Amino acid sequence: MNTHMQHNSNHHELKQFIDNLTTFIGRIESDGTVSMANKRAVKVSGLKYDALIGLNFIDIPWWSQDDTTRNNIKNLIEKALSGQKTVSEESFHLSDHTLKHIRLIFQPVFDNNNRVKYLIAESQDLTSIKDTEKKLNYYCKLIDSMSSFAALVDTDGRLVFVNKSVSECLEYDEKTLIGEPFWESPWFNLSDSKIRTSIINSFKKALNGEKNQIEVSIFTNHGKKIPMYHISSPLKDIDGLISGVIFEEIDITELKHKEKELEKAKQEAEELNIQIEKAIERANQLAMEAQLATISKNQFLANMSHDIRTPMNGIIGFTDMLLDTDLDEDQADYAQTVKRSAESLLALINDILDFSKIEAGEFDLEEIEFDPELLAYDVCDLIRPTIGNKPIEILCHIDDSIPARVKGDPLRLRQVLTNLMGNASKFTDKGEIELALKTDKTDTDRIKLHATIRDTGIGIPKDKLKTIFEPFHQADSTTTRKYGGTGLGLSICRQIADLMKGDLWVESELGKGSIFHFTGWVNKAEQKGLTPIKPVSLPDIKALVVDDNILSLKNIEHILKKLKIETHCLSDSEKVIDILEDAIETGHPFDICIFDIEMPKKDGYSLARLIRNSKKEFSSIPLIAVSSSINRDAKKCEQAGFNGFLSKPLRREKLARMLKNILGKEDITDHSEDSGTKDGKKSSKIATDYSVRENMKSAVHILLAEDNPVNQKLAKMMLNKAGYHVTVANNGREAVEMYLEDPDRFHLIFMDVQMPEMDGFEATKTIRKHEASLKRHIPIIAMTANSMKGDREKCLEAGMDDYTTKPIRRETVFGFIKKLEPDFS
Repeated sequence: MNTHMQHNSNHHELKQFIDNLTTFIGRIESDGTVSMANKRAVKVSGLKYDALIGLNFIDIPWWSQDDTTRNNIKNLIEKALSGQKTVSEESFHLSDHTLKHIRLIFQPVFDNNNRVKYLIAESQDLTSIKDTEKKLNYYCKLIDSMSSFAALVDTDGRLVFVNKSVSECLEYDEKTLIGEPFWESPWFNLSDSKIRTSIINSFKKALNGEKNQIEVSIFTNHGKKIPMYHISSPLKDIDGLISGVIFEEIDITELKHKEKELEKAKQEAEELNIQIEKAIERANQLAMEAQLATISKNQFLANMSHDIRTPMNGIIGFTDMLLDTDLDEDQADYAQTVKRSAESLLALINDILDFSKIEAGEFDLEEIEFDPELLAYDVCDLIRPTIGNKPIEILCHIDDSIPARVKGDPLRLRQVLTNLMGNASKFTDKGEIELALKTDKTDTDRIKLHATIRDTGIGIPKDKLKTIFEPFHQADSTTTRKYGGTGLGLSICRQIADLMKGDLWVESELGKGSIFHFTGWVNKAEQKGLTPIKPVSLPDIKALVVDDNILSLKNIEHILKKLKIETHCLSDSEKVIDILEDAIETGHPFDICIFDIEMPKKDGYSLARLIRNSKKEFSSIPLIAVSSSINRDAKKCEQAGFNGFLSKPLRREKLARMLKNILGKEDITDHSEDSGTKDGKKSSKIATDYSVRENMKSAVHILLAEDNPVNQKLAKMMLNKAGYHVTVANNGREAVEMYLEDPDRFHLIFMDVQMPEMDGFEATKTIRKHEASLKRHIPIIAMTANSMKGDREKCLEAGMDDYTTKPIRRETVFGFIKKLEPDFS
C-alpha cells in the first residue's frame, strides 16, 4: 500500500516538474498522435488539453498552416520512429504573419525488445535568440564597416572583439589578438612607458563610467606611424552595469597636416603683419602730411571766405537797414532783390566751403522742424529773378501727401532745390520750369521726400548723365564758357542725398529738357507745433481761371479747390466773354476771375479792358492778374482794371489772403486820396504780393512777458516796426491770465525767465497744464540774461520751445517769428 502511494507521489511530482518546464514536452505515439503534453505544449498549441490529446503532431495549429514545416516535421517523426534521435531548427509564419524560430527534438523511447515504443517531443522557442543574433550581426557589420579601428575589451582589459579595420588598415591578424591585454597590442609603441600608462589610465577611467579621449600614435604591421585619437567609452549590459570598454581609434593624419599648414600660415601671417604695420606706419605718416596740407588748404579757404563774406555781409546788412526805412512798394521789392542776389552769391561761396568739408569728411546734417511746402515756394521766389525776361513759366506743385511740418535740415534741402532750380533757369531759354514735391514712402517715424525739377531746356547727352555728378564736371566744355559755374553744385547735391539716405539722378533728352530727381528721408515732426494762423476758407465762391499753360492752370485749380472754391478752368482766352455771359444767363455768375497776363491771342490786359469797358453785368467782377515775369506790372495791371496782382508760382496763403481782400472779407490794400475810378469815386490801390505779405505780418499777435520797462520798450518797438501786434505782460501771472482769457488771440509768447510774482518757468508750466483741455500748443520762447551751460535744457524741461539770451537781437527774434509765419521774409 505504501509502495503504491509512494509511486503515485513520485508520478505527481514528475508531472509537476514537466508542467513547469518552459519548453514544449509531449509524448507521441507510433501513429503520430499526441498522448501526453505539458502546460507549455498546451499553451503553444492554442488548444485545450482535451483537444490536443489524440491530435496528430503535425496538425498542431502552431505550424499547421505552413506546408513546408509540416513535411519537415513529418519526416523527422518518421526518422525518430525508426529509432534515431532527430534535431532540427524550423522557421515558419503564424496565422498573424509573425515569424517564429524553433528547435525540435524527437527522442525515441524503446521497449524491452528494443523496439520504439513512443517518442518524446521537445520544442524550444528560438525567436528571441534569433532576433538578438540578427541585431548582433547587424551591429557587428556596422562596426566592421567603420573606417576607424574599433575594439571591445572585457573588464580585465583583454580583447574580445576587433573590427575589420585591424586587418585592412593596420594589417594585423585579428585571431592572434583576441584574448590579449589591450595595452600590449603590437600597434602601440611598447617601449614608450608614457604611452602604456596613458592607455591604462584611459581604460580605468572608462571602467569608472567616464568617456575620455587621448592622442596617441599607432603603428601598422609594417611600421607605418599613424596619429590617432584614442577614445575609451564604458560598455554597459542590459542591467546598466559596466561589462567592458569600447575602444575607438580615429585617424587624424589629415588634421595634423592641416595643423602644420595652419602653423605655416600663422608664421606667414605674422611676417605679413610686420610688413602691414610698417605700411600702416608709413601711411599714417603720409596721412599726417596730407592732414597738414588739408588744414593749410582749409585755412586758406576760411581766410578767403572771410575776405569775401565781409563785404557780402555789409551788402546784406545795409540792405536790411534800407528795408527798415520808408520805401514804396517798388523800392522795397528792389531792395529785397538785392538782398536775395547777395545771398545767392553767398551760396556760391558756401558751395566751395561745402566741397572742402566733403573732402575733410566734416559734411553733416542738422535736425530742426520746417515746412517743406513753404521752403519749395521760397526756392521758386529766389529763382524767379534769375529768369529775367525769358518766356519761362515757373511752376510749383506740392502734393497733398506732404505734411505741414517735418524734421530735418532745411538749409541743405533748400541748397539742393536752389542748385537744381538754378541750373534749370540757367539752361532753359523758354518753356517751363517745374518744382514738384511729393512723398515716396512713409515709415513709423520718418518720411521719404521726392522732389522733381523739370525743365524744357537744352537737355544733357546720354554719355554725360553720370559724369555731371562728379566734382568739377559739366555736361559739355562749352557750357563753362557760356553759362559759367564751378561744377561743384551737383556733386554737393549728391553728397546731401547720400547723407539723407536718398538718391539723385536725372532723365534727359538732348534738345528737349531734363528731369532731375532728388530723394531723401526726413523725420516726422512732433504733433505740438506753432499755433497756426486761422486757415482761409471761401465756400460759395465761383472762380474763372484763364491760363494758356495747362500745368499752371492745374496748380491754380488745386489751390482754389483746397479753399473750397468752385473753379472753372479755361486755356483759351477767346472764350472768356462767352463763358461769363453763359454764367449770368444760367443764374450762376462768377464771383472772381484770375487771368494770366501773358497769353496768345488775347492777353490778360486785353481781357481786363474788354470786361471793364463792356456794358454787361460782369463789368465790375473782381479780377486778379498772375504773371511769371519779374517786370513791375502792378501799375499796368491797375490801369487795365485788375484788383490784384500776384507773381507765379502762386502760394496758397497769398492767394487766399488776396481773395478775402478783394471779395470784401478783409482789407489788405493801401488807400490814398488820388486813387479813383473814372467817375471820381475813391477806390483802393491794387493788392500785390507786398501788401499781402504786410497783411500776413499784421495778423501775427505776440504776447511779451517782461518786467523791465526798458526791455519792454525795446522789444515792442522792434516788433511793432516790423508790422507785428504786441501785447505786454508785466510778469508771469499777468501773462498766464492774458493768454487763458483768450488763447486764440496770440500766436507766440516771448517769456522772460526772471520776473516778480511768477517767474517764466512757473508761468510756462501753468500754461502747459491748461493746454491739455484747450487742445492747442502755443510756442513759448524763453528770454534770459543767463548763458551758462544747462540753461537751455532747463528751459526746455519747463515746457518752453526755444531759448534766447539777452540782449535780444532783432535777427534772433525775427528768426523765431519766421517759424510761425514762414511766408514772411
